[in-house]
Amino acid sequence: MGIFKRGKNWVPLNQRERVNPLWIAAIAANQLTAFFVYTPINILTNPMCQKLELSTVATSWVLLIGSFVGILVPPFIANWSDTTTLKFGRRRPWILGGCAATVVGLMFIVFCENLSKDRNGKITVFIFGVILAFSGANIIECPGRTMCSDLVPASQQVLVSNICMTFNALAGVISNLIGALELYKYTSLGNENLVILVSCIIGFVALCVSVISAPEERLSEKPEVVNPFLLIARSFKFYDKYLYMLACAFACFQLAATQFVVQSANYIAVKVFHGSATDPIGGNYDKGISFAMTLSLIQTIIQFLYSFLNTWVIKVIGLKWTWVIGMSTCAIADILFFFVMPKWCYLIPYACIAITQVVSMSVPFAVIALVTPSDRLAGVISVLNFFLNIGGLLAHFGLTMGLGSVKKFQEDTGLLIGVTFVFALLGALLGWCGITIDANKIVKEEDSADEAKYSDSSDEKPDSL
Repeated sequence: MGIFKRGKNWVPLNQRERVNPLWIAAIAANQLTAFFVYTPINILTNPMCQKLELSTVATSWVLLIGSFVGILVPPFIANWSDTTTLKFGRRRPWILGGCAATVVGLMFIVFCENLSKDRNGKITVFIFGVILAFSGANIIECPGRTMCSDLVPASQQVLVSNICMTFNALAGVISNLIGALELYKYTSLGNENLVILVSCIIGFVALCVSVISAPEERLSEKPEVVNPFLLIARSFKFYDKYLYMLACAFACFQLAATQFVVQSANYIAVKVFHGSATDPIGGNYDKGISFAMTLSLIQTIIQFLYSFLNTWVIKVIGLKWTWVIGMSTCAIADILFFFVMPKWCYLIPYACIAITQVVSMSVPFAVIALVTPSDRLAGVISVLNFFLNIGGLLAHFGLTMGLGSVKKFQEDTGLLIGVTFVFALLGALLGWCGITIDANKIVKEEDSADEAKYSDSSDEKPDSL
C-alpha cells in the first residue's frame, strides 16, 4: 500500500485538492524506467544492427519490433490491470512483472556477443532481447502511466503529464551523456552496451521508488471480466470524432519523428564524419555516433528544461496552440536534414525535436486524462498508444522499407528524414481540430466548485458556530 499508513482520516490522493509535486514525481518514476529502455534502444538499435552486419531489410524488421509489441501488449495489460483486485494494488503487480522482463531482455542485448559464438546465434539472442525488453517496457509504461492519472487530482493532470515528459528527458540526458563521454573506453564493453547496462540499473532503482511511494486504492469488488478485444472495441467507441483526430495527430507525430530518431545518428556518422559501419573501433563511424549522442545529450537537456516551461506555456496559450507549436518545430527539424551542414549546425534540428518530444508526449495524455473516467482510463490510453504504434509501423513499412529501398534515399538518408515534415504539418492541423478542451477551464471550474462547497457548508452551520 505504499510507505504511508492509512488512518481513519485517510483521503485518496485523487480526491485531494492538491498533491505535493515531489510525491507525484516519485509515483511517476516508473515512467523513467520505461524511458530508460526506449531512449537508448531507439537510438542505438540501428548502429548495433550495422555492427552485427544485418541487411537493410533485416534492420528494418528489428526496428519494427517496438511498434509491433506496442500494438499487441498494451490492450491486454490495460484490461488485466483494470480488473486486478490484489491488496498490493491494480497497477503495481504488472509494473514489477514488466521490470523483470525488461532486465532480462536488456541483459540479452548487452551480452549477446558473449552468449553465443557464431554470428547467427548472436543475432538470435540480440533480437530475443529486443523483443523481451520492449515487451517489459510496455508492461511497465501502460499500467504505470495509468497509475499516475489514477492517483493525481484532475487539476494536476497537466502537471503529471509534464513530469512524465521530464523523466523522458532525464533518461535521455543520462544515457546520452554516457555515450557522448565515451566512457566505454574504461570498460570491456562497447559504447552501446555500456549505455544500455547503466540505463537498466538506474531504471530499476527508479521503478522501486515508484512502487514504494504509490498508495494505490485496492478495488473492493472485482469488476466484470471483459475480453481484451471487447475492451479494445469499447475503448474505441469512447472516442468521438475529436478524440480520433487527436489520435491521428499523435500517429502523424510518430510518422514525422521516427526517421529522425532511427536515422539521424547513422546519417551523421556517414555523411558528416564520412565513416562506415565497417570502420575499426574508434574510427570515423564511432566518432560520428559519439557526436550524434552529444547532440542527443544537448537535445535531452533542452527537453528537460522545456518540460518545466511547458506547463506555463499551456496555461498561457492553451493545449491547442501548444500542440501546433510542437508539430511546427518537428517540421523544421525534418526539413533541415535535406541539407548537409557543418556538424554543429545539426544542433538546431536536435533542439527543435526536443520541444516536439515534450509537447507530443504531454498534451495528448493530458487531454485524455481530463475527459476519461478513471475506470476506463487504461483502455482509452491504450488506444492512444495504439495509434502511436500504428504511426511507427507506417513509418518503417512505408518509409524505411518502402521509400528507403529507392536508390536515391538509400544513398542519402537525410532525404528520408526530410520528407516526413509533411506528416508534422498534417499532425498540427489534426491536433488543432481535435483538441477542444481547455485545461485551465477545468482547473478554474474545480476551484469554483470547491469554493461553492465550502460556502454551502458554512451556510449550513448553526448560528452559534
